Amino acid sequence: MTKTSLALVVALGTLAAAVSPAQAVEPYSESPSVSRAVRSGSPGSNTDYDVLVGGVKRATFAVSDPAYTIQSTSSADGMQSAVISDFNGTSGSILYAVDRYGKSRFVARGSITSAVYNGSTLAYADGENVVVDGVTVGRLKGRAPQLLGFTSDGSGLLAVQHPDAADESTYVGSLVRFDLKSGAAKPLISSDSTALYRDFKLVDVKGERHVSFIKHNEIYRCGGTEPQYLGLASESGEVKSLIGGTRHHYRSAVWSTDGARVAYEVMGCVSDKTLGHDQFEGFNGVYVQDLATHKASRVVSGLSFNYALTGIDGSAAVIGSPQKGYVKAADQKAAALDGGQVTTMGRLNRAEYIHQLWDTRNDFNGNSSCGPTSAVIDLVTYQLPNEFGVQVSQPSSHWSKWGRYITDEFSNRGTTFNRAMNDWSRTGSWKGAHGWITGYYCQGNPARPCASWESERDFLARNGAAVQQGNFTPAQVRAFIDQGKFVIMSGTWGSTSGHLSVVIGYHDNGSFYVHDTYGAGTDGSYDGANQLYTWGYIAPAQMWAA
Repeated sequence: MTKTSLALVVALGTLAAAVSPAQAVEPYSESPSVSRAVRSGSPGSNTDYDVLVGGVKRATFAVSDPAYTIQSTSSADGMQSAVISDFNGTSGSILYAVDRYGKSRFVARGSITSAVYNGSTLAYADGENVVVDGVTVGRLKGRAPQLLGFTSDGSGLLAVQHPDAADESTYVGSLVRFDLKSGAAKPLISSDSTALYRDFKLVDVKGERHVSFIKHNEIYRCGGTEPQYLGLASESGEVKSLIGGTRHHYRSAVWSTDGARVAYEVMGCVSDKTLGHDQFEGFNGVYVQDLATHKASRVVSGLSFNYALTGIDGSAAVIGSPQKGYVKAADQKAAALDGGQVTTMGRLNRAEYIHQLWDTRNDFNGNSSCGPTSAVIDLVTYQLPNEFGVQVSQPSSHWSKWGRYITDEFSNRGTTFNRAMNDWSRTGSWKGAHGWITGYYCQGNPARPCASWESERDFLARNGAAVQQGNFTPAQVRAFIDQGKFVIMSGTWGSTSGHLSVVIGYHDNGSFYVHDTYGAGTDGSYDGANQLYTWGYIAPAQMWAA
């Protein structure tokens, strides 16, 4: 059944706060070897990006779709830059090299995830192929392997592999050393049944090559009770530091080159729903911690979906995105950074909003139930026309008219949805969408229930939805929206762990309107309806149009 549009074409400016993101921010002046791409300030252009090296414009490239961006990196001396065009948050389609004079040359076309320099030697990953100066030297198996950089002696590459799994475990990572002579990949820090790792980054600390990472033993951002840690390892994989143990969720982290500080972005994880949806307003944000004194200062209050943590410069965290540019963080508020008057047009389909935590049974821990909640959002009022509600106490007493579809047994179109699964607190025996879709263990580990991508499709189809599943382009997603459909997306959503939510509309600047099942900015807050996110923030790996 076709969803109903709020209007065939609607002005969407009323859904965004009219707050200038330029309040009290200091533009970031890069070091000479740092390359970034930033959307051009050309009037009316959503597709031009300036490549900056050391803060100085070197070249301009256009993307084929306003949802895409440009990814760039430079050699250590800043003389050469690699530019990946049409970058979708995971990979781009064309790789260029740009010299110090701004002259560009075509290098390759494919699925380019990353490119790195060692002097003038350029290496890049094209799908599973590792290419060095135009010659394929081996393969890195898995989904979207990423090159971090060369080893300090230049004989190998440090890289991240992701399992090619049809579930949320595809977002965890393992660090390997790729030998340029033999083409062999030697495991250094591996995700397995006992530990999971993500957010690997290359950093030279006091002149020695290191790799930072986040250790987290759960698939989802706020799953389970085991702590998360910020880690630093040598290039041989020896863990040198493991700090900051917390049961909350680290979105990302960056270590300083002098080894004195670490900047990190953290969100609180709800374990007690009676404390309300705003229990972490004074906690969520970006921090800079002095490693000698252990003192941490919050430099951004709240979690921004436009200004991600990208670096650390002296004592200051650097935040930003290709669409918005980059600034030093100093007592900013995420709400102000993400504000701004929207002036262009788009389309928005009518959809009911359901929160996986705050619109489900009081005793249900919905931290792992983004996939089931997304599926129910897609179906209710259409293939699931009848209310199946529950009285919910938090964040205030209210009637959640669709909430029992997520946790309770029901029958529809010849199927009784009676598979049972516990929640993320390892309690209960929940049926409905949760039991049907998460009745599955990532990596075969009973401590890691997760959403099977096939079960997501199966649940939608058994309830009467005409489902198309795949890894669609932004143009295809807009076409689905124009047909009156919704698109459920599995991606990383501002973190490095998996999450699913529902795209219900699009904006002409390349962003998409989302009913985020985990709240505004994917932060556990209550109202996640009609959030405007970039394609790069979502970084989707799998989608369902229905």
